[in-house]
Amino acid sequence: MDYETNIGLRYLRSKRKEAFISFTTWIAVVGIAIGVMALIIVIAVMTGFQNEIRERILGINPHVLLLSIDGDIKKPEGLVDKIKQSDGVTHAFPFITFQAMVQSGRQLSGVAVKGLNAEDIGFMGKLIKDGSINALNNKNNILIGKELAKHMGLLPGDVFTVMVPFGGYSPMGAMPETVRVKIGGIFETGMYEIDNTLIIMSLRDVESIMDIGATGIEVKLKDAYRADEARKDILKRVGGNYFARTWIEMNKNLFSALKLEKIAMFIILALIIFVASFNIISSLIMTVMEKKKDIAILKAMGAKKKSIMKIFMVEGVTIGVFGAMIGSVSGYGICEIIRRYKIIKLPEDIYYISSLPVKISFFDVGLVASVTMIICILATLYPSYKASKIDPVETLRYE
Repeated sequence: MDYETNIGLRYLRSKRKEAFISFTTWIAVVGIAIGVMALIIVIAVMTGFQNEIRERILGINPHVLLLSIDGDIKKPEGLVDKIKQSDGVTHAFPFITFQAMVQSGRQLSGVAVKGLNAEDIGFMGKLIKDGSINALNNKNNILIGKELAKHMGLLPGDVFTVMVPFGGYSPMGAMPETVRVKIGGIFETGMYEIDNTLIIMSLRDVESIMDIGATGIEVKLKDAYRADEARKDILKRVGGNYFARTWIEMNKNLFSALKLEKIAMFIILALIIFVASFNIISSLIMTVMEKKKDIAILKAMGAKKKSIMKIFMVEGVTIGVFGAMIGSVSGYGICEIIRRYKIIKLPEDIYYISSLPVKISFFDVGLVASVTMIICILATLYPSYKASKIDPVETLRYE
């Protein structure tokens, strides 16, 4: 260990007469630790919410959605076969969607009806809270969102009316048609808008009610994060009369808002660390004032300005390192406790999750620790520079 580092570390262990300096040093360490801990916890919680929302979106929505420029897709089977040849595709199936009204007693509500085959949506099995996906194989059986079922006062096995626009024809032209359907299952995605508006009906039943082609083709991938590559490959295979959108594009505004909020919180909480770094500045300035005689003697013995600066930078950086380490370990430990024991409960009717979601990223922990160290190094520059400018002759004359 060089003498600059040795002296810098010794200054951290003050004598009895310098107890106040030692106290301010500990205050600086605690301030840095609290700032780092708070930043890690908040970022972990926001990452947890972001991942939770992403998982819920991917649970019901396609990774890639293929649509036709000309409108409906009349014979989707050939397209489905071509899409399934693309690398990474696990599911590809046609769907039909349209707006309708549902009525049960005096309850009336607007809904989005989606026609799908039961064998194509096996991945939705974990979303079914009551009933079964296989109920779609029975004529005029449907799956309904939990919130919509609650609003309409419906249970599995109940029958109600779906009013389909342009489902029938008369001498006056197209007219609405009413269809009696039976609830075969209730699903819950955890996203209020979907659970309150979506009804899933057998594709066969939808085709018998409305003489239209498929609205589009939904594609599921092994790796949802390679959706853009899959989209380009699919478009090459199916030709130029189609366009495709990825789940990232369809939810761009939501994820952009979450990302912006996470960055804003990082900046705001980083200010806590910045404020705590002023404790390092004040502690070092008091140490410099206390150690003027020592500095003068060192310079008289031939110590260079660079060496004097290094002594106090070692002291400040050590405070930052200990603060960052204590804060990182504390933050990680608290996040792990929250994640494992789910000690913070949330009202499910508002958030659709029972406990606070926490996702600990070692990259985020490393980033917080790195930013902390940079702030602490910058905080040592001014006191270290002032120490290096002390005139040994004047100091030794009056000390």
